[in-house]
Amino acid sequence: MKRYEGSELIGYRAPQFDEYLLPLGPLTNTDPPAYQKSKPVEGQVSYYTYLAPAGRSPAELFRNYKQEFQRLGIETQYEKNAGQQGSFGSTFDKIATESDLSQILAYDEADERLLVGKSRDAKPSYYVVFVTAYRDGVIPERLQGRVAKGQALAQLVVVSPDVIEKKMTFVNSDDMKHAIHDSGKVALYGLYFDSDKDVIKPESQPMLAEIAKLLNSEPSLRVHVVGHSDNQGKPDYNLDLSRRRAGSAVRELTSKYGITANRLDAFGCGLYSPIVSNEVEDGRAKNRRVELVQW
Repeated sequence: MKRYEGSELIGYRAPQFDEYLLPLGPLTNTDPPAYQKSKPVEGQVSYYTYLAPAGRSPAELFRNYKQEFQRLGIETQYEKNAGQQGSFGSTFDKIATESDLSQILAYDEADERLLVGKSRDAKPSYYVVFVTAYRDGVIPERLQGRVAKGQALAQLVVVSPDVIEKKMTFVNSDDMKHAIHDSGKVALYGLYFDSDKDVIKPESQPMLAEIAKLLNSEPSLRVHVVGHSDNQGKPDYNLDLSRRRAGSAVRELTSKYGITANRLDAFGCGLYSPIVSNEVEDGRAKNRRVELVQW
């Protein structure tokens, strides 16, 4: 997720495995306040606190984060605008001091806005955007001369699935179903081939069985089986290899698992549709995949 142009990072906590209570509704009038609706989630939790450029209002900052949600296809789960009942400061600030907004700058509770979203992945990431404005009070020495009353502030909390730390993980038929229904496709990392070969390896059978289970549970579903590669080697060779590997998966599904041929076709994208940068091996590993794309 991009930061607002010109924003300065003034608080940060690196991702670490943690629990997080996702706000999905307004606060109660109880003491202490609590969310009327919430969801406990866990994963790699990170915090980012930003000071927006001078002259940018909280309303403008908030609108841009909403547009960023749209750009990334993040589903909004809850939204609170300024003036609505309840201040989230008392609950939202209970985090590590290095990223605690209330410990950095005093802010205007009347100008609070909150946006909560979820990615469309089978194992989703969650995003919480808290926007407000500096009110008054003590300014840390490192920020003196750079903060004015009313200047917009944003805190972003990201809860990513712990599979990021475990690299790729096995995706079962239920995961595939949710991902395809949400985004029209799912990336699979459990189909294995020897280097430069298109013959599917025996250890791919558990993943093939899950694909077959998905297709048998959804009789109307038809999918493109799409092969992808990293950027190592010649583009034309990788394009052909990815197509042949996708074809090998289709043949296995039709010959061994009884899936009718008119529900599948094979296609290869080679290196032309990466999901992350190919500059490091972790990225190249993510790009070497087979996707099921809803027909």
